[in-house]
Amino acid sequence: MSRALLVAGAGAAAELIGALALGFLGWGRAETLLFFAVRPWVLVGAALAVARLQWPERVHAYVALLAIAAVSETLLIAYLGSGDPWAEAGRGLAGGALIALAADLIVQLGCRLGKAARWAAGAMAAGLLLVPGVLRPYESIVLGPASAPAAIRPRVALMSGLPLVWGEGGAFDPASRPAAAYRTLTREFDFVPVDTIEPITLARAPVLFLAQPQRLAPSELAALDAWIRGGGRALILTDPDLRWPSDLPLGDIRRPPPFTLLTPLLDHWGLSLEVSRAQGPHPGWWNERRLVLERYGRFRSTGACTVFFGAAMARCRLGRGEAFLIADADLMRDDLWAPAGSEAHQRTSDNPLFIAERIDALLGLRRERTERAVAWARPGRTPVQGLALALLVPIAAISAGLLLRRRAKA
Repeated sequence: MSRALLVAGAGAAAELIGALALGFLGWGRAETLLFFAVRPWVLVGAALAVARLQWPERVHAYVALLAIAAVSETLLIAYLGSGDPWAEAGRGLAGGALIALAADLIVQLGCRLGKAARWAAGAMAAGLLLVPGVLRPYESIVLGPASAPAAIRPRVALMSGLPLVWGEGGAFDPASRPAAAYRTLTREFDFVPVDTIEPITLARAPVLFLAQPQRLAPSELAALDAWIRGGGRALILTDPDLRWPSDLPLGDIRRPPPFTLLTPLLDHWGLSLEVSRAQGPHPGWWNERRLVLERYGRFRSTGACTVFFGAAMARCRLGRGEAFLIADADLMRDDLWAPAGSEAHQRTSDNPLFIAERIDALLGLRRERTERAVAWARPGRTPVQGLALALLVPIAAISAGLLLRRRAKA
């Protein structure tokens, strides 16, 4: 029993240290996925450490390791602000049991051939973890259910000067791709691109998503205003200082507008827009959503619009319709929310999910997002303090193991 506790405590501590090496301190999440990334390697080491024990003792060691790791890591993410840490802990236990079974079988087969073969079997088990696809069953367990397709996909008219739909190269460039933010939104909405703002195009969908458009003719601005006042709904991204990167030369019409071209419309609604003093990416919170903005603007209202979120957003109730405005079109930039990929465990913010929720609000819908939610660490909670709390559990297990060993020798 003492050896099982020592292996379990050391393995749980190794998981914590491994997650630190993977960057947990700067991850900004109340999730254990980085610990789960380390767990297969820890379990292979544990299989070697308990290889000479009888199978009941080996089972005790694996169970203790997984239980101690689950408790310590759950304490950590609960401290950081996770609302439901136990569901994630349960998936980690199930996935860990699968890896422990496989690692134990491989190492025990090696043990039958001698000491050298035991270490060779351990090395083979570790090498298998590097083979693409081998960990897919484990990952499917610990990551939880995959994104589900939306039950309904409401139609949304889209006009944008940003390279969202085809990428910067356009539809005929084979190297050009849609923005990841746009691909994420298309899982929930049926976008209808429009080239001009006029009654016939606005009638195609109940909501218009207008994101940093190119210059609109006065007749288009008048048509948009009349449509909203008649009951239309619009989500508008209008940026006074766009920082969207572009490889196109200055003056190329395909480049996104570097500043808002909707000033006449904003003036008509009693809104003015100025550049904020915030430099660089700026994180913020909307309920449980983490947003990252860059050089966003600030609204001032003298009319029917309400300004909020540090003056970076405004809601205008006009006639029978409504417009929700955000003074930052960089919100849709992929590097501000998915620099390494758009899966839940890769995201650095919830920018497109926030956009999806704003569109749903304009549609009067309440539904779950197709993308898995991220449990972000609460502001003010430092991981260092949580780690100190989490380390108490494996330290207690190691101390108990040493005490039992000393008593057995006495």
